[in-house]
Amino acid sequence: MPAVRVWTLAPFIMACAGCGPPAAPLPPAGASGTVVVHVWDPHGTAPTVLVADRIRQEGVRFDRLVLERLRVRAVLPDLDAAITAPSGSWSAAKGLLTLDGPVHIAGTWQGAPVLGAAASAGLSRDGQAILLERLELWHQGQRLTAPLAELRRDRTLVAPRGMDSSPLPGEWAAVLAALPDPLSL
Repeated sequence: MPAVRVWTLAPFIMACAGCGPPAAPLPPAGASGTVVVHVWDPHGTAPTVLVADRIRQEGVRFDRLVLERLRVRAVLPDLDAAITAPSGSWSAAKGLLTLDGPVHIAGTWQGAPVLGAAASAGLSRDGQAILLERLELWHQGQRLTAPLAELRRDRTLVAPRGMDSSPLPGEWAAVLAALPDPLSL
């Protein structure tokens, strides 16, 4: 007979379970605080390190991750650079990391200092090239500009729509020339 009483009370208990203040909503998917991601390249020895202040998931799967206040340390053959961007995203379906600009670049390229900025940047999963849109690059006494440029794994900089080159302003050329040669970070 006690079992009958429990089954009789079950609807009452279930009805009362919804009583009281509503439960707090779940926080959105993601993480706040410093988020560090290491991207290992099978061809290299050091990983590319991405640091974001916040990461947020869009959708119900990990198809698209949005990164905020992004800092990247890329160590590739002949390139050692710190790259910053206000935001970026990772698309798993496309295998593409996109950095929204302004994207700032500072470091060494081919043993010489390099400074640059781009409107946006993209790196595919295969890692064969970094695509830079509306690039301005200061390197070896030259100011290089291009509407679109590819920095390829073979260390070449290719601009399919053309590249303009002009000397750096004298004071900046002097500052960069005063740094050690080769410059090692």
